[in-house]
This record gives sequence, structure tokens and C-alpha cells, in this order.
Amino acid sequence: MRNKKHIEIKYKIVWNIGALLSFLLYFSGIAPLYILLRKKYFKRYIMLVLTYHRIHNGNEDAHISVRLETFRHQMAYLKKKFKVVSLDDLISGLKNGYCLTNDLIAITFDDGWKDNYTNAFQVMKDCGFPGAIFATASFIGKGYGLTGDEIKTMYRNNVTFGAHTISHKSLSGVDYETAILEVKGSKLELEKILQQEVKYFAYPFGKKGQDFSSETMDIVKESGFTAAFSTNNGCISDKSNLFALERIGIRNFPMFVFKVRVSGIFENKWIHIMWKYLRV
Repeated sequence: MRNKKHIEIKYKIVWNIGALLSFLLYFSGIAPLYILLRKKYFKRYIMLVLTYHRIHNGNEDAHISVRLETFRHQMAYLKKKFKVVSLDDLISGLKNGYCLTNDLIAITFDDGWKDNYTNAFQVMKDCGFPGAIFATASFIGKGYGLTGDEIKTMYRNNVTFGAHTISHKSLSGVDYETAILEVKGSKLELEKILQQEVKYFAYPFGKKGQDFSSETMDIVKESGFTAAFSTNNGCISDKSNLFALERIGIRNFPMFVFKVRVSGIFENKWIHIMWKYLRV
């Protein structure tokens, strides 16, 4: 299991670097100019998948949480600036070759927290957005997790469900047989609830080479999934591996940070090289 204290320290360092860069890029006008040039003059559009965890009412301060009011503002911005698509549409377009005329974005949530239903679900419905939740099987029916009935209600209202293992272990930290049980078992558990095929998977913690490997990807593929998602930062493109798709982690950012984060500027070649060098 990944060391929680180490993760929190690293997150704070990354957050401070990212916030400072975002401040400079946004208030200098560089980020808005970058978006204008990219979309209007170069006709270059991006595909992003966002990763959320918890959407709370102000009682949580964990770094994976987003306040409900912040989430509302973020969704309102996406409604103005992006075409929000389902995972089915995203993967189908990726396989068949999108002819993009606008930036595309898909919205995902990891773990399957209760507040995805009590808070995020209504905001998504009000915006007319599809979404996806990667549910950890052992969370289902617990006080902090979604119930089977909530999962079925959300599924009937444009929310796709994907698997996220049984116990939320880093798959690189378990043996081969346990990894198979974690991956296949979570798929079967959700399919039992939904009575539908579960096509998508997200790796717990999600860093390629650290939390999952090529062997893990083979397990996911052989278990019958169509695609799988990491937490490695980046835009999705035709060069992306369908079983290690990139996502952008979203936290309780000020709006200027959020706008810069979804602009694609951090996925620019040179900034991306810097990010990799810093091992972010």
C-alpha cells in the first residue's frame, strides 16, 4: 500500500508549484491567449478525462475532496467551454478517429463515495452531463460508499460504472493471482448489481510503473474490459494506450487554477517534459 503521509507531502509540493504556475499563466494572460490561439487559429482541440473523488459540503478537508460549491462552478465552466461526453463516446471516437471541432471532456469519479450520489449527481443532471464512476467493490453498501440501489439509479440516469478492484490495493503490490481476483472480482460484482456488462477499469492510485505494470494491463485486457484509466497526467490522443489512458486529477482548486488545468497548456510538450522531470 502506498504511504499516505508521503502522498500528502508530495501533493502539497505539487499543489504549490502548480498553483504558482497557474497564477502566473492565468493573470499574465498567457493561458487565455494559448487557448485562443490553439482553438481559433491552429484549430487544435484536446480530449481530457477528469478524475474526481469526493464532492462534499464543507466538512471534509482531504486533498482528494472538492467542495460542492466549487464543483458547481467547475461544471458551469465546462458547460460553456467543452463538449462533455460519455466514456462510450470517448472510446468509440478514439478508436474510429475523431474529427474534433471543440475540446472534449469526460468526467469520472474514483472509489464510489456516497457523496457522488448525494452531491455530485444532481449537479451533473442539472448540467445534462454524462459521467462515470469507478467503484471499489468493497465500498458498496458501506456507510461511506454507494448502495446497490444508488448505483442502479445513477446508471439509469447517464452515469457509467466501471471497476476499481475489490479492495483498492495498488496492483503492483500484490501477487499475480491476487491481482486477477481484484480485477475480475470487481467486474463481476458490479455486473451482478447492474445486470449489464462493465467495460471500463481504473487502476487504484493509478501511476504506471508504480501502481500497475504491463502485466497488470494484460490482466485487465484478458478480464474483458474495453479500456482502462490511469492517473498519469495528460491529454488523450491517438497515441494513448487504451489500457493506460491519461486523466487529469481535480481538487478543490480556485477557479483560475481549474481553468488553466483544463486548458491543455500543461500538456504542452515543453511543460510536460518539465512535469515528467519533476516526477509529478
